[in-house]
Amino acid sequence: MRSFVESIKAGHVIWYSPDQDYGLKQGVMAPFFGVPAATITASRRMAKLGDKAHPPALMALHTYRQTPDSLPKGKRPHYHLTITPEIQNYPSNDELADAMRVNELLEGLIRIDPTQWMWFHRRFKNGPDGRTDIYK
Repeated sequence: MRSFVESIKAGHVIWYSPDQDYGLKQGVMAPFFGVPAATITASRRMAKLGDKAHPPALMALHTYRQTPDSLPKGKRPHYHLTITPEIQNYPSNDELADAMRVNELLEGLIRIDPTQWMWFHRRFKNGPDGRTDIYK
């Protein structure tokens, strides 16, 4: 983690996946596809680590594989890479609003091809009522 923080402070490009559920000690409850989900707020904390004069730019990265059945005849399957424009005015002073913005951004990218997102990683394991057994 130390080298991760040093990289941010040095202005290097880093990759971080904010779509995991680590519970509410690491985040807030925010809607994800209309379902309350524990949402990591580390992205906003990391964004505050950079130089105040040149804060780090936060963008989303998304890949998906175009399958043979969605291609014109004779075309080979290939991968698509999407890098969004920088998220403006992030982070704000509102932790929940920032979490909701990140979730909405992820939802839009996942909707490109929902079958290719890793639904198996238990994104909804912690609920607003303290439930932790939805996957049992």
